[in-house]
Amino acid sequence: MKRIITLIFTLMSFVVSMNAQTVREVDGIYYQGANKFTGKYATNYENGNLKQELHIKDGLKHGKICIYFENGQLNEIRSYKKNQMHGKWIMYNDHGIKTSVARYKNGEKDGKWRIWNDYGNLLYELQYDMGKKTGVWKKYDEQGKLISVREY
Repeated sequence: MKRIITLIFTLMSFVVSMNAQTVREVDGIYYQGANKFTGKYATNYENGNLKQELHIKDGLKHGKICIYFENGQLNEIRSYKKNQMHGKWIMYNDHGIKTSVARYKNGEKDGKWRIWNDYGNLLYELQYDMGKKTGVWKKYDEQGKLISVREY
């Protein structure tokens, strides 16, 4: 009887400690228990494969975030600073081909952007300055031939 009570108590303690370690997101803020979470946080698909891996600081997305397709292949690399888009973002299709590179600064589109089709052919070259279109924008056809240029 003592062994059963000890086993039940041990299992209950384990379950309580696991729940205390759970990280949850509420309105864009990540918490562990009642406290804002700091550290690496990951979620998984039902099949066990990694879904996303985030860096959290004081409850906010801060640093690199990797998002994966359900098959485990990399889909996106994002960058945040205090929950705002900040830095380079890269997207890949489900065949591992890079389809876009974008840049943000303090939540605004900023810097050079490039967009490719699913075969890796460049379609657009764009430029932003704190959310505003700027510079020379170029558009290419499916074979990579320049078809239009526009200056902002």
